[in-house]
Amino acid sequence: MKKILYLLDDPSKDKHVHKYVLNGLVAAGFEPTILYFYGDPKNSVMAGPKIKALGLGLGKKDFRGLNLKAILALRQIIKSHGFKIIHSQRHRALVHSGLSTLGMKDVNLIYTVRATNVLRNVNRRLAIRLIKKNLKRVICVSHAVKEYVREKARFIPEKKITVIHNGVSLKKFCIKATQREARSFLGIPENGFYFGIVARLKKAKCHDILLRAFREVIRMYPETRLAIVGDGPLENGLKVLSDELGISQKVFFTGRVEYDEVPIAMKAFDCFVHPSFREGLGVSILEAMASSLPVITTNADGIRDIFELFEEKGEWRIGEMVSPKNVHELSRAMLEYRGLSEDELKRMGKMAREHVKRHFSKELMVEKTVSVYRDLLHA
Repeated sequence: MKKILYLLDDPSKDKHVHKYVLNGLVAAGFEPTILYFYGDPKNSVMAGPKIKALGLGLGKKDFRGLNLKAILALRQIIKSHGFKIIHSQRHRALVHSGLSTLGMKDVNLIYTVRATNVLRNVNRRLAIRLIKKNLKRVICVSHAVKEYVREKARFIPEKKITVIHNGVSLKKFCIKATQREARSFLGIPENGFYFGIVARLKKAKCHDILLRAFREVIRMYPETRLAIVGDGPLENGLKVLSDELGISQKVFFTGRVEYDEVPIAMKAFDCFVHPSFREGLGVSILEAMASSLPVITTNADGIRDIFELFEEKGEWRIGEMVSPKNVHELSRAMLEYRGLSEDELKRMGKMAREHVKRHFSKELMVEKTVSVYRDLLHA
């Protein structure tokens, strides 16, 4: 029996990485069912003829803490459908599924950890300790995340922890639009050299560091521009900072784009900059590389995996890592890349795309995930 229960919060948070995995499971002969804790499963963009979607019917507020009603309902669903593998993507979903399967010896729990802050307090660690018996695999999206899990949850045997990097679609990030068309789509001036970022405007992404570093760049290259794609709680404050730094005429806040529009947003840039201080892996970095862009980022957490897997070919690189929260290092790297020729940047971008194809494709991610499922069923 290959029935899989795939737990997600709600349909509004459906992500492409889940769609890749679910479609891969179907292709491998599995029967995945998505269970949403709240929201209407009819709104799922991933459900279809071979992927069912169920819902517990909770409100968002009901899912903020431990919900006994949800645990009992989940237990009944698991028993009635005969699910043998339950894959959780979030800590709260894992705890609910773990408590709902207490005493079920033939159920296997999988937990995918995507960040280095999910086990941040004692209560979270105790919850996982309580359900550890059925927790058969922990999938970490990078080696940094794996080391974090090993440090915070030493009671989980290392043999149960595996690294599977997130993967991206190479095809999705190969589009025919020109750079001029992409800039027109974003509503930004069509001429000039652009550094760009696509990320939610929140503290961990360090847009403030980027703005301060960019000020140093335009002192030497005044015709350079910066496109900031995304929205978030820090938007107004970042716009104020841009004014205070005297760079607002060169910085363009384009707002949020839908995921299907990210490839054309990437096409507008000459170089991608991502100065985050915390990343489980850094999917947007992979997407930029898949878009044939050189990348300037930091050596925070899982980002290191991306660069450490690159086999250097002489003097050519796919990008550069700098220390997090370091304006001087970031501005130095941006100045260096701003001084490169168009041909040099394109060659680096081409190598970056090949790197993603070799190590971070969605196909490779799906293949390794399916392998985990098969191993559990045949254990």
